Amino acid sequence: MTSDVTAGRVPACEGAPVIGPPAAQAVAELGWGMWASAVVQAAAQLRLADAVDDQPASVGEIAKSVGADVSALTRLMRALVGFGIFRQAGPGRYEHTEASRALRSDASVSLTDIMLTGSDWGWAMWGKLAESVRSGNCAFQETYGKDLFTYFHEDDNASGAACLKGYAAQSRAMNPGVVRALDLSRAKTFCDVGGGHGSLVLSLLEGNPHIRGVLFDRKHAIDSVVPELREGPVSERVELVVGDCFESVPGADVHLIRQVLHMWDDDACHQVLSNCVAAGHPGGRVVLLEQLVADPPETPWDALMDLHMLLVMGGWERTEEEYGAMFERAGMEFAGVTPTGTPLRLIEGRIPG
Repeated sequence: MTSDVTAGRVPACEGAPVIGPPAAQAVAELGWGMWASAVVQAAAQLRLADAVDDQPASVGEIAKSVGADVSALTRLMRALVGFGIFRQAGPGRYEHTEASRALRSDASVSLTDIMLTGSDWGWAMWGKLAESVRSGNCAFQETYGKDLFTYFHEDDNASGAACLKGYAAQSRAMNPGVVRALDLSRAKTFCDVGGGHGSLVLSLLEGNPHIRGVLFDRKHAIDSVVPELREGPVSERVELVVGDCFESVPGADVHLIRQVLHMWDDDACHQVLSNCVAAGHPGGRVVLLEQLVADPPETPWDALMDLHMLLVMGGWERTEEEYGAMFERAGMEFAGVTPTGTPLRLIEGRIPG
């Protein structure tokens, strides 16, 4: 077994008992993979990477820093070492690997924020997958009696903040691919509908010096936008607008909707797309940034995100044909799909004229 994930990925269940032929073994190890996921989640929740500096630290020092039981933490560190996340520098002493450094709060990509996106409610929802498959109902709504964002607002602000922080970090990681794939050379304005903290707007403004942008979302999102949109070189080219996309959207040459429609049913999506058409102009574009599903799926991740939507939002990932029909229903021409080098595709509709 390699001791460092940067030298080669460590299988989640390497060393597991062989219980059958390769195909059966692979399925078993996928099932046991939840244990490995829990190890990474615990490391993120305890923020272990921040407790180790450039020099090796003793397990006692780490435990004191994070408020953990020394004996139990030793067992967790043993597992992390097994995956190449930390390296054992001596008895009871641990040092960083490239993998553990990626979990630090000062890492270039906020991996810990991404790992903490789901919190306890995320674990609970995946435990209800069979139940949701039997009923066809959204597990989150069935469990809490309200949708995810209402729950965040009324019951658990901390989880809501962690979730949005994780979404923003994941979005930033994919932004370069999106900016390269999205041609805005002929547009003067764009509007990011439901654009959250505005990381995509910032990236697009930086990559397209000629264009002006609008970030459109509810008040809680606009209040928390990335600081560069309020002060800095691009702030003069962006407008921050509070509103509800089910009622109306600001006008623009190009309307962008990133990972929003997959949360809703077809009628809700139709309302938003119709509002984009009303705010656009002949020849205007509406570009969705979404994953696609197909049969068979192109990747397991596409299928997993589809199930995640079932469990958490009651929505679903759609096929290219379904998005094409959605554009046509809203009065647009389906202009096709462009890959971005990320799980997201650019799915484009154009207003006739």
